[in-house]
Amino acid sequence: MRRPVDQQDRCGIVLAAGEGKRLEPLVQQLRGDSLPKQYVTFIGRRSMLEHTFARAETIIPRARIFTVVSRAHQNFAAARRQLAGRVPGTVIEQPENKETAAGIFLPLMHIYKRHPEATVAIFPSDHFIYEEDLFMSHVAMAFHAVEQNPKLFVLLGLEPSEAESEYGYILPAGAGDGDRSELVIQRVDRFVEKPCFESACELIANGALWNTMVMVFKIKNLLAIPRRTFVTAAGKPSSRS
Repeated sequence: MRRPVDQQDRCGIVLAAGEGKRLEPLVQQLRGDSLPKQYVTFIGRRSMLEHTFARAETIIPRARIFTVVSRAHQNFAAARRQLAGRVPGTVIEQPENKETAAGIFLPLMHIYKRHPEATVAIFPSDHFIYEEDLFMSHVAMAFHAVEQNPKLFVLLGLEPSEAESEYGYILPAGAGDGDRSELVIQRVDRFVEKPCFESACELIANGALWNTMVMVFKIKNLLAIPRRTFVTAAGKPSSRS
Protein backbone atom coordinates (compact mmCIF):
# COMPACT_ATOMS: atom_id res chain seq x y z
CA MET A 1 0.00 0.00 0.00
CA ARG A 2 1.35 3.43 -0.96
CA ARG A 3 2.14 5.64 2.02
CA PRO A 4 0.70 9.17 2.15
CA VAL A 5 3.02 11.62 0.44
CA ASP A 6 3.70 13.62 3.59
CA GLN A 7 5.04 10.48 5.32
CA GLN A 8 7.46 9.46 2.60
CA ASP A 9 11.17 9.76 3.32
CA ARG A 10 12.72 13.05 2.34
CA CYS A 11 16.47 13.52 2.48
CA GLY A 12 18.84 16.25 1.42
CA ILE A 13 22.44 16.45 0.29
CA VAL A 14 24.40 19.66 0.76
CA LEU A 15 27.36 19.90 -1.60
CA ALA A 16 30.15 21.59 0.37
CA ALA A 17 33.36 19.91 -0.84
CA GLY A 18 34.43 22.72 -3.17
CA GLU A 19 37.58 24.74 -2.57
CA GLY A 20 36.12 28.07 -3.68
CA LYS A 21 39.06 29.01 -5.88
CA ARG A 22 37.13 31.57 -7.93
CA LEU A 23 36.36 33.71 -4.86
CA GLU A 24 39.62 33.02 -3.05
CA PRO A 25 41.06 36.51 -3.78
CA LEU A 26 37.95 38.11 -2.24
CA VAL A 27 38.11 35.82 0.79
CA GLN A 28 41.80 36.66 1.22
CA GLN A 29 40.87 40.33 1.19
CA LEU A 30 38.02 39.90 3.69
CA ARG A 31 39.59 37.38 6.07
CA GLY A 32 43.25 37.05 5.25
CA ASP A 33 43.02 33.30 4.62
CA SER A 34 41.76 30.82 2.02
CA LEU A 35 38.66 29.53 3.82
CA PRO A 36 36.39 27.98 1.12
CA LYS A 37 33.64 30.43 0.27
CA GLN A 38 30.74 28.30 1.54
CA TYR A 39 32.02 28.74 5.11
CA VAL A 40 32.43 32.52 4.76
CA THR A 41 29.94 35.01 6.21
CA PHE A 42 29.55 37.61 3.48
CA ILE A 43 26.24 39.09 4.69
CA GLY A 44 24.59 38.96 8.11
CA ARG A 45 25.72 36.53 10.78
CA ARG A 46 25.67 33.21 8.94
CA SER A 47 27.82 31.68 6.26
CA MET A 48 26.39 30.51 2.94
CA LEU A 49 26.59 26.94 4.24
CA GLU A 50 24.66 27.83 7.38
CA HIS A 51 22.01 29.58 5.28
CA THR A 52 21.77 26.44 3.15
CA PHE A 53 21.22 24.27 6.23
CA ALA A 54 18.53 26.60 7.52
CA ARG A 55 16.68 26.60 4.20
CA ALA A 56 16.82 22.84 3.77
CA GLU A 57 15.60 22.22 7.30
CA THR A 58 12.31 24.00 6.55
CA ILE A 59 11.13 21.00 4.51
CA ILE A 60 13.54 18.14 5.37
CA PRO A 61 14.19 16.71 8.86
CA ARG A 62 17.56 17.86 10.17
CA ALA A 63 18.71 14.29 10.81
CA ARG A 64 18.21 13.46 7.12
CA ILE A 65 20.34 16.26 5.68
CA PHE A 66 23.75 14.92 4.67
CA THR A 67 26.72 17.17 3.95
CA VAL A 68 29.70 16.21 1.81
CA VAL A 69 32.94 18.09 2.53
CA SER A 70 36.60 17.79 1.71
CA ARG A 71 38.78 16.42 4.49
CA ALA A 72 41.08 19.42 4.10
CA HIS A 73 38.28 21.71 5.27
CA GLN A 74 38.82 20.43 8.80
CA ASN A 75 42.03 22.48 8.81
CA PHE A 76 39.90 25.62 9.19
CA ALA A 77 38.44 26.44 12.60
CA ALA A 78 35.41 28.13 11.00
CA ALA A 79 34.61 24.98 9.00
CA ARG A 80 35.01 22.74 12.06
CA ARG A 81 32.69 24.99 14.06
CA GLN A 82 29.97 25.03 11.40
CA LEU A 83 30.07 21.27 10.93
CA ALA A 84 30.36 20.33 14.59
CA GLY A 85 26.68 20.85 15.29
CA ARG A 86 25.41 18.59 12.53
CA VAL A 87 23.75 15.30 13.44
CA PRO A 88 26.40 12.58 13.94
CA GLY A 89 26.90 10.48 10.83
CA THR A 90 25.57 13.11 8.43
CA VAL A 91 28.86 14.84 7.56
CA ILE A 92 30.68 12.81 4.92
CA GLU A 93 34.31 13.54 4.11
CA GLN A 94 35.98 13.07 0.76
CA PRO A 95 39.76 12.60 0.93
CA GLU A 96 39.83 15.47 -1.57
CA ASN A 97 37.38 17.36 -3.74
CA LYS A 98 36.35 15.13 -6.67
CA GLU A 99 33.80 17.54 -8.16
CA THR A 100 30.04 17.22 -8.46
CA ALA A 101 29.43 13.59 -9.48
CA ALA A 102 31.47 12.15 -6.62
CA GLY A 103 30.02 14.78 -4.31
CA ILE A 104 26.55 13.44 -5.05
CA PHE A 105 27.11 9.69 -5.30
CA LEU A 106 29.21 9.33 -2.15
CA PRO A 107 26.52 10.66 0.22
CA LEU A 108 23.84 8.91 -1.83
CA MET A 109 25.35 5.58 -0.88
CA HIS A 110 25.18 6.54 2.79
CA ILE A 111 21.54 7.59 2.42
CA TYR A 112 20.59 4.47 0.48
CA LYS A 113 21.74 2.23 3.34
CA ARG A 114 19.42 4.04 5.74
CA HIS A 115 16.58 5.27 3.53
CA PRO A 116 16.38 3.16 0.36
CA GLU A 117 12.98 4.61 -0.57
CA ALA A 118 14.06 8.22 -0.08
CA THR A 119 13.26 11.18 -2.28
CA VAL A 120 16.40 13.32 -2.27
CA ALA A 121 17.07 16.99 -2.90
CA ILE A 122 20.52 18.31 -3.83
CA PHE A 123 21.58 21.73 -2.52
CA PRO A 124 24.80 23.49 -3.53
CA SER A 125 26.17 25.25 -0.46
CA ASP A 126 27.35 28.45 -2.15
CA HIS A 127 24.08 30.03 -3.31
CA PHE A 128 22.99 33.47 -2.16
CA ILE A 129 19.19 33.50 -2.14
CA TYR A 130 17.26 36.60 -1.16
CA GLU A 131 13.68 35.29 -1.30
CA GLU A 132 14.33 32.11 0.66
CA ASP A 133 10.69 31.24 1.40
CA LEU A 134 9.77 31.56 -2.27
CA PHE A 135 12.75 29.47 -3.32
CA MET A 136 11.96 26.69 -0.85
CA SER A 137 8.33 26.65 -1.96
CA HIS A 138 9.66 25.73 -5.42
CA VAL A 139 11.81 22.96 -3.92
CA ALA A 140 8.73 21.71 -2.05
CA MET A 141 6.81 21.63 -5.33
CA ALA A 142 9.64 19.62 -6.89
CA PHE A 143 9.42 17.15 -3.99
CA HIS A 144 5.67 16.88 -4.48
CA ALA A 145 6.06 16.27 -8.23
CA VAL A 146 8.57 13.45 -7.69
CA GLU A 147 6.52 11.91 -4.89
CA GLN A 148 3.51 11.84 -7.21
CA ASN A 149 5.53 10.57 -10.18
CA PRO A 150 8.66 8.75 -8.96
CA LYS A 151 10.07 8.49 -12.48
CA LEU A 152 10.74 12.22 -12.60
CA PHE A 153 14.09 13.94 -12.07
CA VAL A 154 13.27 17.58 -11.38
CA LEU A 155 15.97 20.22 -11.82
CA LEU A 156 15.28 23.82 -10.87
CA GLY A 157 16.08 26.44 -13.48
CA LEU A 158 16.22 30.18 -12.95
CA GLU A 159 15.38 32.85 -15.50
CA PRO A 160 18.65 34.68 -16.24
CA SER A 161 19.01 38.35 -15.43
CA GLU A 162 22.09 38.66 -17.65
CA ALA A 163 24.45 36.65 -19.82
CA GLU A 164 26.91 34.97 -17.45
CA SER A 165 29.62 32.78 -18.90
CA GLU A 166 30.55 31.18 -15.56
CA TYR A 167 27.17 29.51 -15.09
CA GLY A 168 25.57 26.40 -16.53
CA TYR A 169 22.44 26.64 -18.67
CA ILE A 170 19.39 24.46 -19.21
CA LEU A 171 17.61 24.65 -22.54
CA PRO A 172 14.09 23.29 -22.04
CA ALA A 173 12.42 21.43 -24.88
CA GLY A 174 10.17 23.89 -26.66
CA ALA A 175 11.87 26.90 -25.05
CA GLY A 176 10.91 30.14 -26.72
CA ASP A 177 7.46 28.84 -27.76
CA GLY A 178 5.63 30.99 -25.24
CA ASP A 179 5.96 33.07 -22.09
CA ARG A 180 7.52 31.57 -18.97
CA SER A 181 5.38 33.39 -16.43
CA GLU A 182 3.89 30.14 -15.08
CA LEU A 183 5.79 27.47 -13.23
CA VAL A 184 5.81 24.35 -15.34
CA ILE A 185 7.77 21.11 -15.51
CA GLN A 186 9.39 20.82 -18.92
CA ARG A 187 11.62 18.24 -20.51
CA VAL A 188 15.23 19.26 -20.96
CA ASP A 189 16.56 19.54 -24.50
CA ARG A 190 20.20 20.03 -23.53
CA PHE A 191 22.64 21.39 -20.97
CA VAL A 192 25.41 23.87 -21.70
CA GLU A 193 28.17 24.38 -19.12
CA LYS A 194 29.95 27.74 -18.92
CA PRO A 195 29.42 28.98 -22.49
CA CYS A 196 31.28 31.97 -23.88
CA PHE A 197 29.50 35.32 -23.55
CA GLU A 198 28.16 35.25 -27.11
CA SER A 199 26.82 31.72 -26.70
CA ALA A 200 25.24 32.66 -23.36
CA CYS A 201 23.41 35.55 -25.05
CA GLU A 202 22.16 33.21 -27.75
CA LEU A 203 21.02 30.64 -25.21
CA ILE A 204 19.08 33.24 -23.25
CA ALA A 205 17.47 34.51 -26.44
CA ASN A 206 16.34 30.92 -27.11
CA GLY A 207 14.75 30.55 -23.68
CA ALA A 208 17.53 28.91 -21.69
CA LEU A 209 17.58 29.03 -17.89
CA TRP A 210 20.40 29.19 -15.40
CA ASN A 211 21.10 25.75 -13.94
CA THR A 212 20.77 26.06 -10.15
CA MET A 213 21.98 22.45 -9.65
CA VAL A 214 19.11 22.07 -7.18
CA MET A 215 17.42 18.80 -8.11
CA VAL A 216 14.97 16.31 -6.64
CA PHE A 217 14.72 12.62 -7.48
CA LYS A 218 14.06 9.13 -6.12
CA ILE A 219 17.33 7.71 -4.86
CA LYS A 220 16.70 4.30 -6.43
CA ASN A 221 16.26 5.83 -9.87
CA LEU A 222 19.45 7.87 -9.80
CA LEU A 223 21.55 4.99 -8.49
CA ALA A 224 20.18 2.79 -11.27
CA ILE A 225 21.84 4.99 -13.92
CA PRO A 226 25.51 4.16 -13.15
CA ARG A 227 24.48 0.57 -12.41
CA ARG A 228 22.99 0.23 -15.91
CA THR A 229 26.00 1.99 -17.41
CA PHE A 230 28.52 -0.32 -15.75
CA VAL A 231 26.51 -3.43 -16.59
CA THR A 232 26.18 -2.37 -20.21
CA ALA A 233 29.89 -1.58 -20.47
CA ALA A 234 30.85 -4.84 -18.84
CA GLY A 235 28.52 -6.76 -21.07
CA LYS A 236 29.74 -5.38 -24.38
CA PRO A 237 31.07 -8.09 -26.65
CA SER A 238 34.80 -7.97 -27.18
CA SER A 239 35.98 -6.59 -30.51
CA ARG A 240 39.01 -8.84 -30.41
CA SER A 241 38.93 -11.80 -32.80
